[in-house]
Amino acid sequence: MFRTRAASAAIGVVALLVTGTPAANAAEGQAPDVRYAHSASGDLGTLEVGISSDSAITGIRAHLVSAATQQEVAVVEFDAFDLVSGTADNGVWRTKKPLDLPDLGSYTVRIEATDADGDRDVDNSAGTLAYYIAAVFEDVRPDRTEIDTDHRQVRIDGTLKGRWPATRELKPLADHQVDLDVDNWTENTVRTDAQGRFSATVTVNDAVPVQAVFRHDNANPYVLYGESESTRIGIRQVATRWTFQAPSEARTIDYGDEVTVTATLERETLQGWVPFEGQSGGVLYEASSGTHWASVGYFTTGADGKATTFTHTPGETGTFRVASHSDDPFIAPASANSAEITVLRASAFTSFSAARAEDGGVHVEGAMDFPDGWTPADIPVHIQYSRDGKRWTDLVTAQATWSGEGHAFSADIADGRRGHYRAQFHKTESFRGATSEVVRVRG
Repeated sequence: MFRTRAASAAIGVVALLVTGTPAANAAEGQAPDVRYAHSASGDLGTLEVGISSDSAITGIRAHLVSAATQQEVAVVEFDAFDLVSGTADNGVWRTKKPLDLPDLGSYTVRIEATDADGDRDVDNSAGTLAYYIAAVFEDVRPDRTEIDTDHRQVRIDGTLKGRWPATRELKPLADHQVDLDVDNWTENTVRTDAQGRFSATVTVNDAVPVQAVFRHDNANPYVLYGESESTRIGIRQVATRWTFQAPSEARTIDYGDEVTVTATLERETLQGWVPFEGQSGGVLYEASSGTHWASVGYFTTGADGKATTFTHTPGETGTFRVASHSDDPFIAPASANSAEITVLRASAFTSFSAARAEDGGVHVEGAMDFPDGWTPADIPVHIQYSRDGKRWTDLVTAQATWSGEGHAFSADIADGRRGHYRAQFHKTESFRGATSEVVRVRG
């Protein structure tokens, strides 16, 4: 039970007369330790006290003093408490029902605690009872969970109620201010109607959460902070796409040749795909080997959706990649790769000879050059024969190696017949093929 200050004073006098002075031979024990006293979480009118001692707690008396007037307004006796966790010598005690105090506000809690050994402790400032109305939001919902570039307004409806500390009853909070937050920033403020309901719109410009919040209001000082569950608003982006005009198809070029690059950006609309002006991006040349890339240039699309026309000299086989990305989160990024450009470096025979050897066979030799700076790791040279100089047959393959003045090769053909001889280097992924001059061997 709990009662007024006058009743508390009378009980205090009786307790003093009954208790008297402790006997001189009484064993000195450990006094109870009042760890805290405060409102129960989620139930502000319920008083919760944590106490430990060397024996079971047998008495608790809580004095509630108004922080506004400094006057004691109520005393809560031991029979009003239940042990809700822990043990009698080290546990948490809570009033069986919320306290019914005359006024809302903050109350300092003074605790007297007694244990089974007769030890007693008084904590004049054990904690605070926050005797306030808790703000509670119900049925808060946005009218959409996804927005697009043309529809960025979100309406939020809900109801603000208060949980009264004495009864735990939920009642509508009329004419209270509610903040509507977008990404934790207040975008609109509205007041509740007589039933605590509210409705307002906010502008959402990104994929962010929206939430209703009640913050401290000088007009309603005894209502505590409250917030609704947040709802994340998604974005439906405008689809965009790139189309290459050049290079429009796969092609093979010589090392050192320039390639022209043009591409158009489009956006999707209800009427179909249309050119997309004013979008920024860049063009890269990406090696098909995946080893590196080169920057070609940057652009902003024109009214026709076209990027700036670029020229680039690829160093090896690869593709052009065009990409755009908008600062507007409602615009989807887009990228595309062109058809592959195969880059071939030159190869050439700088010499070739074929002559009858002393043993009756044919001896051939020659040299190759790769003028574009790179050299194949392996240089197979195919020695070919033709009786009429038109239809050719491979006879033997020689390996060309560096000789100091070129990549030389040679071969001996034991059964070499009279006719036409030549050397051929077949095309590779990186080099063009080459054919030597034709040499005729007689006799």
